[in-house]
Amino acid sequence: MNTLALHNVAMLELLKSSDKKQLRNLVDLDDIDAVLRKLLTIDEMREAGTFFTGQALASKIISAFCKPITLNSIVLDPTCGAGNLLIEASRKLPIKTKLSETMRDWGRVLWGFDIHVHFIEAAKIRIVVEALNRGVEQDCDLKEAFELLPQILLKDALKIAKKELKEVTHLVMNPPFTIWPSPKENYWKEGNVNAAGILFDKYLRLLPINCQISSILPDVLRSGSRYNGFRDFVSNSMHANVSVWGRFNNKTDVDVFMLSGVISNNDELLQWHSAKHENTSISDYFDVRIGPLVAYRDPEEGNEYAYFHPKNCPKWKVVNSVTEKRRFSGTVLKPPFVVIKRTSSPSDRSRASATIINVNELVAIENHMIVVIPRDGKIKSCKKLLKTLQSQKTNDFLNERIRLRHLTVGVIKDIPFNKGI
Repeated sequence: MNTLALHNVAMLELLKSSDKKQLRNLVDLDDIDAVLRKLLTIDEMREAGTFFTGQALASKIISAFCKPITLNSIVLDPTCGAGNLLIEASRKLPIKTKLSETMRDWGRVLWGFDIHVHFIEAAKIRIVVEALNRGVEQDCDLKEAFELLPQILLKDALKIAKKELKEVTHLVMNPPFTIWPSPKENYWKEGNVNAAGILFDKYLRLLPINCQISSILPDVLRSGSRYNGFRDFVSNSMHANVSVWGRFNNKTDVDVFMLSGVISNNDELLQWHSAKHENTSISDYFDVRIGPLVAYRDPEEGNEYAYFHPKNCPKWKVVNSVTEKRRFSGTVLKPPFVVIKRTSSPSDRSRASATIINVNELVAIENHMIVVIPRDGKIKSCKKLLKTLQSQKTNDFLNERIRLRHLTVGVIKDIPFNKGI
């Protein structure tokens, strides 16, 4: 992070130069991510959660508040980084003639926490630059201007008490997407979980009723099977809208969604996914499970069986002969059935890459495949399913339903399927 300190010094020097073009670049919400990638290693960025919100997403998330930001608001970003979301929030606020007056007004509204002092410094510098770029007169030195932003400060977002947040009217978040140990207390999952879920959960518990929330969260919280408890808790804690955004930016291979609403006691479940239009789905006609064989863990002992894994299952083909065998003492399956590769990305031409296994013997299926077994035991049903999985309609369903880089059993079960077609 020492390289970021040097960047802050360089920003202060630019402030003295009054170069209008360079000052505009300092508050370019798309540019700061590129700057950090030059200054920090990818490991440092991941550890700090420093993947900053670009202009298009920042505009969308600030505009999503149900109530507008005014000088009577208190807007908190508890993981503010270099201040992109606070800068965008400040663009909803009026300015006064002088810098000191403007900072005094903005300083009451804009709150931000971070555990890295150089990010706090960068956020304050850039907010001052934003005001200067909007035409205020610099009537005070920078030290005084920074002191007029007292609520942008070095703090651990996880160590905040409820009483500290009682005045907050708007929460905006783009929390880290890294993996943290579950805090366990009042929580919905043990083991390691997504940091964004931990932070969002905490602030739902701390913030006052009727506080506005607008947040950017990783799609695993919306789609992942491990996060059902998170979704239930959020549904019970706020009225909100869920909107799929897609990939965070072109250099960060994580898909995100926006969750915007108001904290309130809620007896209606949030609609995390678009409603299905068909009355029936794959689970009405097929049993769905993960392949039982874990190649790196299961010893090669027991009877020898036909063995299928992603590399020997050609896409959209019917496999009628065995090319590979393996000893296995676990659960084996009887064809015919369809196997779907679990690895899958929204950028793939076909999300549900599938193969029909139709050999006349028991087979072992690796756990990187999802197995879909027709309850009627017919190859005809498998072929109908393969046609469904190839369709653009299924692609569209999966791209809305799960933006992760893998498919889950639950999502496959819910794919619309009409056996009569």
